[in-house]
Amino acid sequence: MALNDTGRADDLLHLATARLRRHTDDGWVAVAPRVVASAVAALRPSRPVRGRHAAGTYTVAAEVLRRSVRARLDPDPRVRVRRLAFRTGPDDVLEQAVVEVSVAYLQPIAPLATDVRRTVADHLRDVLGAPELPESVVTVDVVVTDVHRV
Repeated sequence: MALNDTGRADDLLHLATARLRRHTDDGWVAVAPRVVASAVAALRPSRPVRGRHAAGTYTVAAEVLRRSVRARLDPDPRVRVRRLAFRTGPDDVLEQAVVEVSVAYLQPIAPLATDVRRTVADHLRDVLGAPELPESVVTVDVVVTDVHRV
């Protein structure tokens, strides 16, 4: 469902409201936190990040980009992703990626940060269609905020 498709959103809202009215107060109290959390997660818009290819430009939702970056880093036992953030500039062009990680105990941080930075930058270039994008345009900052056992 597109976020700007108000007719469809209104229909879904009315349907959800009608079904929720069937619950008793006790039933509503039991399900309310999950329903509200699901609604907020489903309707939260994600900022666009502009990519390009030979046929022109396109946008990728920042949340999709976050999930794809996380999928690239998750197999590495030396690092656990805690948070990913993207900063875009004019016209939604990516300028910065910040990767907050937990590092395996006794893992040398500098080489790991280099690996994370390279993996993220290469993936962003692949997804956004800009393999020649210099590091001076898109910076990947790695912030270590915790350690974990392997």
